[in-house]
Amino acid sequence: MFRIFDRYLARQVIVATLFSVTVLSMVLVLGQIFKKLLDKLVEGILPPSVILKFVGYTFPGSLSFTVPWGMLTAVLLVFGRLSADNELIALRMSGQSLRRICAPVFALGLLGSGLCFWINTTVAPFAVAEVRKITQQSLNDPQSLLQPDRMIDDLTGFFIFAEDKEGDKLKNLQIIQLQNSSGARPEKFFFAREGTVEAGNVLKTRRIDMNLERNLMILRDWPAEASPKQVKAMNEKQRAEYQAEQKAGREAFPNVTTAITASSPVPVSLEKLFARGARIKVEGMTMTQLRTGLKDRKALAVDGAVPPSHSEMLTEFNRRISFSLACFILSFVGISFGITAQRRETSIGFVLSLAVGISYFALIMLGGIWQNSPGKYPQLWVWLPNVLFGILGLVMFLRLQRR
Repeated sequence: MFRIFDRYLARQVIVATLFSVTVLSMVLVLGQIFKKLLDKLVEGILPPSVILKFVGYTFPGSLSFTVPWGMLTAVLLVFGRLSADNELIALRMSGQSLRRICAPVFALGLLGSGLCFWINTTVAPFAVAEVRKITQQSLNDPQSLLQPDRMIDDLTGFFIFAEDKEGDKLKNLQIIQLQNSSGARPEKFFFAREGTVEAGNVLKTRRIDMNLERNLMILRDWPAEASPKQVKAMNEKQRAEYQAEQKAGREAFPNVTTAITASSPVPVSLEKLFARGARIKVEGMTMTQLRTGLKDRKALAVDGAVPPSHSEMLTEFNRRISFSLACFILSFVGISFGITAQRRETSIGFVLSLAVGISYFALIMLGGIWQNSPGKYPQLWVWLPNVLFGILGLVMFLRLQRR
């Protein structure tokens, strides 16, 4: 008789889990699309076909969050309904302990944790790495960066705007070149009827060469600017004279030089984009890479790649293992909360799952926020949710069992 109930309970939890995981995954995937790709899709930088590939890689990665959360929601709903309909009381009166009644859920929780371990250590890192390749796809075709009717501010030391684009030619092009890559002083202004882009070997040169045709160039002279180190080395009198000279230069009518050219080459650096892509994301590293990096961080610095810090890798390694236990821990807590709530309404179950899930994941994310602060021991913080919720679930379960 009890095997029939085991199958019934397992079926109820599995069906509710699948429904919850589907809904939560759709929300997370859509959120990632709006966050990372919507602007590039609207501006034409990426084709619509990329969205399908993006969804294909984002969905498996989202399962590390949605499977534990979905199982928590399912357990809350199923046990809330069993408790509200007095089915649990009937089972207890037949001589069955609460531990025996919940055995199918414990088994499903362990299976879910095994699935999450595989997702966290294998599937999610691969998916993160592939998603990053998609978002960095513009580096393979730098011309796709230069879209019409859009201010381009992703390039080092340049602001570029083109009114229109016909084939490879940009029409009515306007460019502001800053005095240096880190400063904010505009030094050169270009107004060209049209311009073309010669990418060449971008991976080697890390730049694109723009050729401006029928171009008006305005060059503004600025007073020589000292570096912060040079300013610090000045005495009081020298610093006062320097500051007065800088102030006078800013207040005076700018000294500009203009020139009209039939054709002007303008090299544009892509270092900012390459620097962003060169840093290895710890979330996209395999477990083997994490173990290698923890032993020898320099071993990951291949082809100019910038590996994460030791603290980041140690925190991520522990987070993946700790996070894998979420299915079992949240299922354990969900049993007690579901029975205590005694609600058959779906809305109440969802609200409870949101409250418990947000609390659990917020504590996990706290360790991620501090992953660059080794003094705060972030690798231990990621275990805190399992300890706290495990103790809470055990205390509540023992109390219910003694009733």
